[in-house]
Amino acid sequence: MRHTLVLLKGHLGNPIYGFGSGKRSQLGVSIDRIRKSYNLPQIVAGFEEVEIANIVANGDQSAALTVDGHVYSWGKGFCGKSDTHHPLESSVPMKFTQVALGWNHALALTDFGKLFIVGGKHHGMLSDPQKMSLKKCSSNQSSASKGSEDDSKAPKFREVPGLDATKVVDIAAGAEHSALVTENGRIMTWGWGEHGQLGLGNEEDRTTPQQVNLSAKLLNCHTRFNVYCGSGFTFAIGKGSLVSQT
Repeated sequence: MRHTLVLLKGHLGNPIYGFGSGKRSQLGVSIDRIRKSYNLPQIVAGFEEVEIANIVANGDQSAALTVDGHVYSWGKGFCGKSDTHHPLESSVPMKFTQVALGWNHALALTDFGKLFIVGGKHHGMLSDPQKMSLKKCSSNQSSASKGSEDDSKAPKFREVPGLDATKVVDIAAGAEHSALVTENGRIMTWGWGEHGQLGLGNEEDRTTPQQVNLSAKLLNCHTRFNVYCGSGFTFAIGKGSLVSQT
């Protein structure tokens, strides 16, 4: 939201540069150089031995996906953890194909179509609001403290509930809401709904992914959708053709 990342593909290792706000360490510069902002691009340290495929920036957080499917994040800590000034790898031993960042949560999609989330305790992002608290985050933090400091800060992804065996093919994250597209073309949303950004016909928050009802015309299309989220809005772009009706 207040910083920008640039990926220089074609250069050795595909280096990442960042500029803008750096007060939460989201630019990934060395700790002795952290300051409120940078007007000129600064190289993100820590990727000298890995090749980057894609980058994401949102809120006070940054993330990168390597060509072999590893997720790294830096900046504002999830679940109340301290900020991270250098990239840390996710603790989930899976190959990821896509990453999306909200203000307080992150999504990561595996090559098998399973969707994982970290953070997101606000607006019912993860589970039943009656059961949501910092307890889940705190338990992760205390158990991780047995390892190194970096291990305790690394994002602890867990599978998004309510999808069962549904295969996910595309994801997006807004400020406090998320959207996905399933293998059979369904669009689902959940999280913060105050501005109608979930597309469910109301302004309620939802704790698990809910299917968005598309028009009959779209339902009769062979369409592949991609979803995109802003702070308080969502939109989808579809490519396909109408099915002839006889």
